[in-house]
Amino acid sequence: MREFDGRVAVVTGAASGMGRAFSERFAREGMKVVLADIEEGALDATVAQLRAEELEVTGVRTDVSSLEAVEELARATVDQYGGVHIVCNNAGVAGDLDFLGNRRERIWEHTTRDWEWTFGVNFWGVVHGIRTFVPIMLEQDEPGHVVNTASMAGLLSGATADIYGATKHAVVRITEALYFQLQQEQSKVGASVLCPGIINTRIFASGRNRPDELANPGQQLSDDERTERIAEGDAFFERGLAPSEVAEQLFEAIRDEQLYVLTRDVPLDRISARTENIVTGRNPEPLQPLIPPAN
Repeated sequence: MREFDGRVAVVTGAASGMGRAFSERFAREGMKVVLADIEEGALDATVAQLRAEELEVTGVRTDVSSLEAVEELARATVDQYGGVHIVCNNAGVAGDLDFLGNRRERIWEHTTRDWEWTFGVNFWGVVHGIRTFVPIMLEQDEPGHVVNTASMAGLLSGATADIYGATKHAVVRITEALYFQLQQEQSKVGASVLCPGIINTRIFASGRNRPDELANPGQQLSDDERTERIAEGDAFFERGLAPSEVAEQLFEAIRDEQLYVLTRDVPLDRISARTENIVTGRNPEPLQPLIPPAN
């Protein structure tokens, strides 16, 4: 995809973090951008701020775990702008990494609600985006691109991030399938899977948007505990890469039709070691926790 001015982009999880940075980057390129997010107040504030900078954006509150909500997002986009050219299935939750919930470390202790919430957003949100928007983009027969946000956790193994990592491994695989199938169709639509490392966002606090029906009874935090967890998360993630850096890298990847998009802090040696363990049948060595790079 080479032409961006006047084209239309849809970004989920767009009220903050990487999604906001993607939206702003696209808008500054002259695109009309639809921002989607479940957090209505933050979404409205972000849209207002970008409009104040004379960028052409609009907001649609969207729960990506709901197919009907994503279909409504698509209808709103087409009704307002007549089509869609870039779709970033970016909304995500930390799940078992949540600093505002009960962080369990053992996979057999996660509740069914933990699995349902994390897969509902991270996996089904991407599936709903693909199923809804790709047919529209193919029917347009114009250059376009689909970006699915995974994580370096989708390329690595280890004891931590078990549910979160499972969702991200799934996103990597379905994006690979999408990439090959679009090629087989000789489509003008491309696909990328974004696998960022540790980014300076507040995904660690995604539990603030967890539906009541998927909350774990008896795990409510006191005000002091919540403040402590937020401070802990901020201290860890503030050393991560800036969302604006990821946005610039992603924009270049879309332009260059690049499938795999890894930020500079992703530990390539661990990815290589995991692959070598698989092909040689060698058991992996224990891994040390990753820490953000010093920027």
